[in-house]
Amino acid sequence: MIDRALQQFRYMDAVADGTSFADAADELFVSQSALSQGLARLEQSLGVTLFEPDGRRRRLTAEGRLVADYAKQTLAATRELTDALADWLAGRAGTLTVAMIDAALSLFPDAIGHFRTDHPDVRLMLNVNDSSRCLELLRDFQADLAVVVGPVEGFQSHTITTEALFLYGPDRRPRPDDPWLFYPAGSQTRAIIDRALAGRHTRIEVAAESGNPHVLADMAALMDGWVVLPDLIGSHTSRPLTRHRRITTRDIVIAKRHAAPANPLAARFAAAVSNG
Repeated sequence: MIDRALQQFRYMDAVADGTSFADAADELFVSQSALSQGLARLEQSLGVTLFEPDGRRRRLTAEGRLVADYAKQTLAATRELTDALADWLAGRAGTLTVAMIDAALSLFPDAIGHFRTDHPDVRLMLNVNDSSRCLELLRDFQADLAVVVGPVEGFQSHTITTEALFLYGPDRRPRPDDPWLFYPAGSQTRAIIDRALAGRHTRIEVAAESGNPHVLADMAALMDGWVVLPDLIGSHTSRPLTRHRRITTRDIVIAKRHAAPANPLAARFAAAVSNG
């Protein structure tokens, strides 16, 4: 139905400037009979007269000119849509929304930068949040991908890197009354750290929690306390902390919805961070 209507609009556009039916048919590589029949069906479907005789030619009626203008606009819009879809399918243009934890900005700055440089016509939207919120955005169709702490359930995912978590604090051993700073209870990283610290003889007094690792590092330095952080954060603080032993590791995964249709932009971004 749509193809037929577009073909009829092409016929209308070809004769709109007074071109004879014979010349228009040659231009469109169809027979003059097919052209005439197509325009007759367009008249029937619209219920108007598109042409009136003018000697051996046919001239557009007033309503015919309205249809010809609409046909030209529709064909131009169709070409724009076809070009836009081709660019999207090739991963050259479109919008991609990625929800990610802040650590991903530190882990993959080059990959993200290269993606932006290599795809100048792609609008890359980054929503930086904690893992649970990132997955909510993905689940609610507000993000195309999520870069979070794994493992995750209910999504298709794969690990893109494994990050070591180290104990940071003063240049000495922990004391029983020392304050400890943690990621929020219930967060994925907190659960990983709690499991790693379980059974250790060190007394842990939780003084504060924050989902921002930079804030945790600053508070640990100010309070002469202890914190478990990835090295990219703990070793680059405004106030120096001493790195002690490795406590555990966490997987950084990239997730997408199960059964989500193929998204060339998402696939290219996932490849960029996975290789970066």
